[in-house]
Parts: sequence; structure tokens; C-alpha cells
Amino acid sequence: MRFAKLTHSVLKELQSMGYNVLIAPYNCEDSENITWKAIAVPNVFDWLVALDCEGITTTPFQEPNILVIQDALLNMKDEDLQGSVFIED
Repeated sequence: MRFAKLTHSVLKELQSMGYNVLIAPYNCEDSENITWKAIAVPNVFDWLVALDCEGITTTPFQEPNILVIQDALLNMKDEDLQGSVFIED
């Protein structure tokens, strides 16, 4: 187990391990140093819809931080990625 700075290479490593989403609590004290946890969900879109439909994200300002790995790889530069991720080896 280790923490790694969030980069494209780390995201690709996580993706190769079967993970497709990073999550972090909504109440992170330092938004530039978020600690992410990688998870695997069967269908990212369905999972996001279920979060919204189950009322988890309907409370204002309490939405969890969510980063979809594939979207981040396609649309974000390394310098735009923030925080670190907990990786279970």
C-alpha cells in the first residue's frame, strides 16, 4: 500500500488494475491536496446516476469529490491533476 501523487501515469496504472473512478470526501480541508481512493464500478454512468437518484448528492455543498479516470486521462493535463491517491498493491 502506498500513496502516489496523481499523474497520468498513476491513472493509467490504476486503470490497468481495473479501477475506473477516484472518490474523496466532500469536506476535504485542502482542495489542492485531496486524498483520493480508487474504486471500480461496473458502469460509471449508471453509478453516477444512482448517486444522484439515491439522494447522496442532493444536499448542497456535500457532493463527494469524484474523478472518472478515463475522463481525466482524456481531458486533463498532468499539472491540472491535484492530490494523491491511495494504491493497494
